[in-house]
Amino acid sequence: MPDVKRDEVGRRVFQLKQQQSVDGAMAIMRTAQGRKWNDISEEDVGSLRLMIEELWLEVDRETWKRYSFSRLTLNDILSIVRMGYSVKNGTLPKKEALNQLSEICGRTTSDA
Repeated sequence: MPDVKRDEVGRRVFQLKQQQSVDGAMAIMRTAQGRKWNDISEEDVGSLRLMIEELWLEVDRETWKRYSFSRLTLNDILSIVRMGYSVKNGTLPKKEALNQLSEICGRTTSDA
């Protein structure tokens, strides 16, 4: 197999792992919030997803596995949504937002 194809396959596998992990986290949050999830707009869900995708890229897999997304409160989720909007419009640096997000998610681990 040529190197280009191998590289492309590797990138695609990485993207699929990210997508599956983020989809799983989003499903857990949606289930844990129950009816309250309906109060979150599709646009807000997109902002939340953006930040969760960035978090997945930032943290190592062991840290990711320790996060308990079901323990995030609605206020936590809405804070993450606002962070996503702030990053998108340039009022909050991505690195700072990821530090805040890591702190929020870090409180959900059994180690916390």
